[in-house]
Amino acid sequence: GKAPDPKSHTMAATQETTSKVLDANLVAKAYFEQISTTVKKNFANGKAPKLVGVLANQDPFAKMYAKWTKKACEKTGLRYETIECKRTELEDKVYELNENDDVHGIMVYYPVFGSLPSFMAGVSMDSYISNCVSLEKDVEGMCFTYIQALYKNKRELKNSLGEPVKSILPCTPLACVKILEYLKVYDAKDRLQGKTITVINRSQIVGHPLAAMLANDGAEVYSKDIDSMFLFKKDSKGRGRLFETQAVFEEVLEKSQVIVSGVPSKGYKVPLKHIKPGTVFINVSSHENVDKEELLKIENVTYVPKVGKVTVAMLQRNLLRLYMGYAKKSAAPAKQ
Repeated sequence: GKAPDPKSHTMAATQETTSKVLDANLVAKAYFEQISTTVKKNFANGKAPKLVGVLANQDPFAKMYAKWTKKACEKTGLRYETIECKRTELEDKVYELNENDDVHGIMVYYPVFGSLPSFMAGVSMDSYISNCVSLEKDVEGMCFTYIQALYKNKRELKNSLGEPVKSILPCTPLACVKILEYLKVYDAKDRLQGKTITVINRSQIVGHPLAAMLANDGAEVYSKDIDSMFLFKKDSKGRGRLFETQAVFEEVLEKSQVIVSGVPSKGYKVPLKHIKPGTVFINVSSHENVDKEELLKIENVTYVPKVGKVTVAMLQRNLLRLYMGYAKKSAAPAKQ
């Protein structure tokens, strides 16, 4: 469902130019209100859907994010619990949570094994773990079924009763989409048709799925990584697909209406001389991938420095969607 239009469109404007900074809280607010209302209406007895976050790494950022998620869930009336375990016990912990009927969503704080390969499937161990999470509880949309649905542009799956349930999309890319909808970059009818977007960093968690999602919605998306550039656009079957391209990064930035950067390094900055007036710049890295003051000197730019709050709202939305589509259905007697 679409979020209600937030009342205020206030953004902090800078003096010299018409450029502005968008606080992601403004976008998240409408979703949190919607979620609170749904929870109050459906779970007055206190048995709201439960999300479990599994911490199997020693990452202080992950611990902080877990605390933050707990607080955000309690605010909207959802239940949340963090479970800590050794990484060697993680796989069994996930299976245990899959079987636990009181748990409706599972998220694992990655990276756990980093680039260590798995012995099971010729993929990284982290990727293997993400495929151990039941699709009925995968709030992050990271298991193969959801990833494959995303790359096929298949937007619905079916539950055991044969009813359609929306496919789950990864939270951070989905947050970027919602921010672009809020900023009216999306056209009500044509979605992103005719738009050019650059996504910097092709990670499995953000950059890659985001490029595919934007291409599914009609954009031409240039996906830039440290040593390569690909173009994502719709193929004849209407799916966002990867194409080879000879395009040069600087030229691509110049023709982009939107730039999304998620480079996880402190030193990386997007070159500004190729960014044109009116561009929307979304920073999804925990480091600022741009010189903010210089960026805001460019006419009519909209800068989104953080997306975290919207990501947490999408996580909760996915939890409710899974509960309504799967847990609630299996708890109810089958219709005659």
